[in-house]
Amino acid sequence: MDSSSFQSHLDFYMPPCGVCNTKSLRFTPELLKIFYIARVIFSSTSTHRIKSQASPLFNREEIFVSEQTTAEAASEEHEKSPMDNFINLAKITSLRDIAHLLPREHVIYAETIFYKKLANRELIKIDYESPTGGIASVDNFVSKEEVELKRSQKIYILFDNSTSMNGDNFKKLFVSKAIALEYARRVSAEQPQLYFRTFHSEVGELVKAGTQDEIQTLIQYICQLKTGGGRITNIGDAVVQAMEDIKSDPEMEQAEILVMTDGFGPVPKDLLEQLGRIKLHILLIPDLDIEKILKLYPNRKAWEAGGPSGTRPMPEFWSYYSNKPPPMILNGDDLYQDKKLSYNMASKSVKDLKMLEILQGLNQIYNLQETCSEFIFVVISSIMGDTFEFTMEDLAGIEKFIEELDQQKIEPMTNEEKLQFLQSVNFLIQFLTVARTNTKERRVLKKIKELMKEAARLQARIMADPWVRSVLKVDNIKFNLKFDIAATVKKEDMNLLAAFSFLIKVLWQRLLEALRIIKDEYRI
Repeated sequence: MDSSSFQSHLDFYMPPCGVCNTKSLRFTPELLKIFYIARVIFSSTSTHRIKSQASPLFNREEIFVSEQTTAEAASEEHEKSPMDNFINLAKITSLRDIAHLLPREHVIYAETIFYKKLANRELIKIDYESPTGGIASVDNFVSKEEVELKRSQKIYILFDNSTSMNGDNFKKLFVSKAIALEYARRVSAEQPQLYFRTFHSEVGELVKAGTQDEIQTLIQYICQLKTGGGRITNIGDAVVQAMEDIKSDPEMEQAEILVMTDGFGPVPKDLLEQLGRIKLHILLIPDLDIEKILKLYPNRKAWEAGGPSGTRPMPEFWSYYSNKPPPMILNGDDLYQDKKLSYNMASKSVKDLKMLEILQGLNQIYNLQETCSEFIFVVISSIMGDTFEFTMEDLAGIEKFIEELDQQKIEPMTNEEKLQFLQSVNFLIQFLTVARTNTKERRVLKKIKELMKEAARLQARIMADPWVRSVLKVDNIKFNLKFDIAATVKKEDMNLLAAFSFLIKVLWQRLLEALRIIKDEYRI
């Protein structure tokens, strides 16, 4: 049972809690839903399908590649920077060079950065065999590499929040948010510079985040995003805007673009040429119809090799839209146009238009795939039918986390630590409420209820602290766990009638809370 994974997620998602900011003890349903999905998919014990699908995106070594080409990195002919005493410094060229690493390489980098530099052959070794030349200090040699590393940690996220991202009960939107924030969480350990824009029919405002406070603001911004816009998702315009930002602002130099989209939107034919040296990564969450086609034809080459006219195997749904096979070659202006409806198509039926929309979407996806062919192209499939249920393995780390909280003593804590403790417990209780709402297996439900009771007991402990109660009273913060807090009240402090009235009142409040949950506030 490892609680460190849950703790790291919690630390990233929870708003900062200051002594004078008790409002951060309350959390939005959107934040809890996203955190819940992120835990189900990306916990250390998770075996969820999406976790494996997204693994290329989260493989830091694949995303941040060296500016050298593969041939250059593999070549034995490398630049050597000489050092005094006839010892030279050079980048490693193979894993066997680990034994000759400069000692400071083991201590100056965080683990994630060390392995990234190892994979990119950016670590520095002592080269005893090279001929000596001019003298260079270790600090000067390494500082240049650190500058290059910092430049490579710039990520420009384009987030599709068009209406087509709603999907089944907003699942596509919430899963996209969870993946985006998990991506930001993982790179945040490397202190990156993040850039974020939404897009639908229009491209949203640019949001920058580099410090922890700015990243926390970005988390809240992403959680509150709604879908909207016109009938067209302008993926191409969003990428072009990102390119303009990167080329015009020196701070964004060498930033890499990550587009999160369902693929329905016009893409310029010459996008690859426009990108130049800018790296483009795509995370695709397609609609169900497109997903079924992509399983048969994962790329344009597979589509065009599908067989002669009439023999191409197609999903069953295709016959609903057309009794003719789709075209072998996906080209033509109608597949690149920036409008779904035009004068020439005004007379077409709804089925004809839907068929064209599917072909347009498929063509646009193939264009994106070909544009970022040398980088990351991830397809997240089968979102619609996923219930994201909790498992016993998911609960193991949470149980350990509760045990660790239970071992802490309240009295020696500072005021800020007390609020931090209460914030963690309150977040945990609300999180387990979401887990209970979205889980059906009885054994898991029983364990969730047990953990909720333990968390409520911890909440009652911290709420018994006089300072905490005084702060919450001043700030008029109301909690929904009054029944558990009432357990700390001594029986002799109230008569039988008062106690009975109090119990009825508490039970009524709990009933209202249950009805509110049933109304699907937290259901995904």
